[in-house]
Amino acid sequence: MKKRLNIKSNYLFALIVIAFTSFSCSEKIFDEQVGETITPDQHYKSLVDMQVSMAGAFAPLQNVLPKLIVIDGLRSDQMIATMNAEPYLKDINNQVLSFDNPYLDASDYYKVIINTNEALANIYKIAKIDRNLDEYKLKYSKGALVTLRSWTYLNLVRLYGKAALIDDNLGALPANMTQNVLEKDVMINLLIDSLLPYIISEEEASKKAELLFINFMSSKAVLGELYLEKGDYANAAKYLKMALESYRNNPEVYKVSSYVNEGWKSMFLNNGFGTGEIFYGGAMLELISAISYDKNEGQFNPLAKWLLPADQFMVQPTQLLVDSFRTQISTQGLPGDIHRGIGASIDTTASGVFYVNKYSADKNDPFSADIIISRASDLHLLLAEALNRNGDSKTALVLLNAGFKGEKPVPALYNKWSKNQGIRGRVTLKSKVVPDSVYELPITADSIKVPLLGEARINYIEDLIMNERSLELAFEGKRWFDLVRVAKRRQDPSYLANKVAAKFPESEKDAIRTKLMIESNWYLPFKKEVAK
Repeated sequence: MKKRLNIKSNYLFALIVIAFTSFSCSEKIFDEQVGETITPDQHYKSLVDMQVSMAGAFAPLQNVLPKLIVIDGLRSDQMIATMNAEPYLKDINNQVLSFDNPYLDASDYYKVIINTNEALANIYKIAKIDRNLDEYKLKYSKGALVTLRSWTYLNLVRLYGKAALIDDNLGALPANMTQNVLEKDVMINLLIDSLLPYIISEEEASKKAELLFINFMSSKAVLGELYLEKGDYANAAKYLKMALESYRNNPEVYKVSSYVNEGWKSMFLNNGFGTGEIFYGGAMLELISAISYDKNEGQFNPLAKWLLPADQFMVQPTQLLVDSFRTQISTQGLPGDIHRGIGASIDTTASGVFYVNKYSADKNDPFSADIIISRASDLHLLLAEALNRNGDSKTALVLLNAGFKGEKPVPALYNKWSKNQGIRGRVTLKSKVVPDSVYELPITADSIKVPLLGEARINYIEDLIMNERSLELAFEGKRWFDLVRVAKRRQDPSYLANKVAAKFPESEKDAIRTKLMIESNWYLPFKKEVAK
């Protein structure tokens, strides 16, 4: 079965990935020396060599993403550790964050960054030898690598609150990581500046350079997320919208169209992501970037071991999330999220115990399940979030609900979106509305600037968007970052603390809430110490 990025069988990434021994996060990575690799003068000679290098840079994400998903779920209100869970997972669930916890190891993130730096420092050599690497393909290839590096740093600073900047192609690693550590806000500004020169214009995209490496993240989407983290909502909306309009230069791609029958969950099947197969209702058009696994190649997705009841069943969905799926109302007035709930994101054992099902949609091969990094629904809801904060709550609600397909006429700014059915519309759920009591006074361009009135309405709509992200993107590694972003934006730690504490028994809620009311406890330990 073909994979979009079957790293072992399609690319000899082992030849170029820097050889690291097993070590814990942050400080230890900088005590190691670079292992044996093919030297640049031996390797960078053709377009194929560049593809190998880019695949090698991507490869450590096979280790990053499963851990990111369980960290996100256990730290947030979406997962709990079961009695079968190993102590390290129980610790994460209980917000006990030890530097020595292997699930919190940052080293694979830094492997991505180091491999990316090496490729960026050398791929220009290929253009001198291989005429197939024209200026557009070279710009896109460099942009894809910078985007991967930016995405990696963004996740590091969201997890740890800071990151060690590795700003050079290293022949040997620095002896001490503390020399160049940047705080989250500083790093985000640096990432924006580094990514802006590589945003592909419509003219350049028309030359099909973007088809060269279709599995990499969207540069525009990552830039939009960076601006959203920064609180620059105008630029966040600008680049997220561009991302949704630019992929493959096709105006119908990524506009969230409808699915039929089992269509929504088809995007999680192991059925050849990226090989051109037609998925149910066009699910292929939803997916932007993913990492693949293949147990036949020795690449096991460990989520099957952690999440499925057939094995150790160490992690399961919270009752809060189960109830949220159950209480959604369809456009026919029937209860339940029939496309995304039971049988899709979650399911039950014969005895009625709920488990995470999203990575076992292919019941015959859960250890080869792909993990999606980025997809259209994520960007749609991020765009809605940015628009709402930037004063355009009407469009934010359109994207959240039934989309532009029902808008007559479609606004000129969204003339490419006529088939868009909205996040809730395409899964046949009733639209969310803002009660009159939230408005208090007529909302105008001026009144929305009044702090109390405008903020109450904006927060209400933002809550609707965050609730929808929790359902649509359950167990995809997004929820904790959403909670932190909104809590910081509102300067209200209780937003996060209350939601996470709600999954615990009454006897434990107060202790968890008290811990999470302290912002420094939102981040993983960067040095060898235990969070207070």
